[in-house]
Amino acid sequence: MKEKMLSNYNKAIHPLCGKKIKVYKDIVMTPFYTEKFCDELVELAKEYKDKFSPYIAYGKSDSHDVTKDYPWDTLFFSKVSHFLFEDFCKHYKKYLCPILNDYFFPCNVAGWFSPMIIKYSRPNQKVDIHNDTSLFTLNVKLNTDFEGCELEFPRQEWNNSELPKGWCMVWPSQVTHPHRARPLLKGTKYTLASWTHPISWNSEQMGGSIYNE
Repeated sequence: MKEKMLSNYNKAIHPLCGKKIKVYKDIVMTPFYTEKFCDELVELAKEYKDKFSPYIAYGKSDSHDVTKDYPWDTLFFSKVSHFLFEDFCKHYKKYLCPILNDYFFPCNVAGWFSPMIIKYSRPNQKVDIHNDTSLFTLNVKLNTDFEGCELEFPRQEWNNSELPKGWCMVWPSQVTHPHRARPLLKGTKYTLASWTHPISWNSEQMGGSIYNE
């Protein structure tokens, strides 16, 4: 599975990525991955199910902080393949950075921490309202066969329930766009998330890998 994805990454890029653009209250949306590649990422996540780790929220790092209430399970691209990580960053740089430079000038993306596949699988699993310590956050919907767990932006009075599979949404992370994931009601939700510099967490918390331009 991994080798197939690495050899076909260019085919994973949606043909309308960066061309079809919607913007709502500084949330930028565009097709990012094809539905086929989203399915492949979900299959990869299932294949690597034992490689996921609980994400420790709000800077906690000690093992005794891991409880049943941790917000999600994480699989970093850099743990699957550094080449997959690099291809993602090149994809982002080519198709998304020009859009972000236009809408948010003079802000620009200086680099990326390893993107991660996030899994929500426990009933009522949710994420409380928070901001990300990142210049921009990207989120890609990888599947739709679940109920609940919408990503919600209370200040913008918007959620991603109608966002198509394979589309990404990118927003300025640190102040204006607090967000939360509503409780999971049914099924398993997979999503791809990416954070950009600057960020205060250490390399180990980010999957042990950092990519700079």
